[in-house]
Parts: sequence; structure tokens; C-alpha cells
Amino acid sequence: MNASRNSTASGQAEISRWFFSKRFEATWLHVLLLMIPLLLMSSLWLFSAQGDGTYVRPLDMPSGGGGHADDDENAPETIIFYGMNYEGDAFFWCLDKSGSMGWGGAMEDLKQEVTGAVLSLSPAAEFSVVAFSTNTVVWSLTPKPARLAEKVAALAWVNALTPDGWTCMAPAAVQTLGICNMSSKQYRQIILLSDGAPFCNDVDTSTQALSEISLANWQQVPIHTVFIGSDTAGIDFMQTLAAMNQGTFHICDN
Repeated sequence: MNASRNSTASGQAEISRWFFSKRFEATWLHVLLLMIPLLLMSSLWLFSAQGDGTYVRPLDMPSGGGGHADDDENAPETIIFYGMNYEGDAFFWCLDKSGSMGWGGAMEDLKQEVTGAVLSLSPAAEFSVVAFSTNTVVWSLTPKPARLAEKVAALAWVNALTPDGWTCMAPAAVQTLGICNMSSKQYRQIILLSDGAPFCNDVDTSTQALSEISLANWQQVPIHTVFIGSDTAGIDFMQTLAAMNQGTFHICDN
């Protein structure tokens, strides 16, 4: 009977020792896991210390996708359009789709250039597209973020454009400025492309167009002009428009 009791007591003691040893191991494992972040933070403080041993602050670590997200969103980016670099954080195109844009593959070239420029935009940028001939057509009446869905929709719209009608530029440019003015971005840019001076319903509206567009640009957004072809009247008009609106002028051979 005593032997049996001793055997039972010995077994219970062995179980107790095993239980407490496992519990001890688990406890230390838990402690070690808790200490790892503390050790990492200590290292960060150490590496951010000045040479004289005075601690300044922990090293900057990204939180929620980056510690400088606002700076990244506001930073200008560069696009290429007809071989020219344009730097900004919001881009608004005003594109000629008059009948003469159907000559010599000008419209197809335009679609390719717009496609490349829009696809290069980051999601932080904003954009919209307006096109003109006898009438004005608009892809979006408000600035849109350059996310994939918006890029796809805009490019489908651009690639469906067909050349026809006159070059009634001023209403489209004023519409583009109105959309641009809704954007709160700091580095907004307007890019206006045409292959001729603004003739609307067989009337030269160049003087009127210069006045209307410049008056509508009360926020003084740069208007960059791109001219396709060699028409002297068109070159003079587009060069003057850019100069009056803090923009650049570029000629492309078609």
C-alpha cells in the first residue's frame, strides 16, 4: 500500500515538474516576443543619436503607407507629349478634332500621344480632356484622379474622336480653363493642340479667341500650345496665345 502511494506521489511530482517546466518555457517565449519590438526601438533610438551621445529622436519610419504622403501627392511629375516635357500635378488637354486633323494621319498621331501621356500619369495627378471642332465635347466636366479606371475611360473617349467641322477653339479653351480652375493642385498645366488658326464657321476668330481665352485664365495657369503643320497664321496665333498665358510653344511636322 505504501509502495503504491509512493509511486502515485512520484508520478504526480513528475507531472507537476513537467507542467511547470513547459509553463516556464512558454512564459519566457512570451517575454522574448514582447522584448523584440522594444529591442528594435532601442536600436532605432541608438542609430539616431548624435555623436556626443545626446539622443535626438527615433528614426523616421513610414506609417500608413509613408511618412511623407502629402509631399508625394503634391510633387510635380513629368509627362512627354509630342517630344516635349511638361511638369505638373494636374494636366488638362484641349484638342483639335476639326476636319483637317484627318489629313496625313494627324488624328492617329494625336491619339497615340495622348495615350502615352495619360498612361504615364500617377494616381496622385489629376486630368481631363476636351476636344473641339464646330462644337465642344468634354470627357469630364471636373478634374479626375489619374487612376487606372479613369485613364481607361478617358482613352476610350479620345480614341473614339473623329475629325470633322471647323476650328472653333475659344469655347473649348474656356471650358478647359473652367475645369482646370476646379482643381486644387499647385502645378496645373493646360496643353492646347491645333493644326490651324481658329476659323469658326468660315470666320477668322483669332483676335476674339486671344481675348476670350486670356480673360478666362484669371488664375494664370500656363497654357502650352502645340501646333501641327506649317500654316503661318496658325503658328502666329498659337505662339501668341502661349506667350500671353505663361506657356510654351511647340511646332510638330505632320
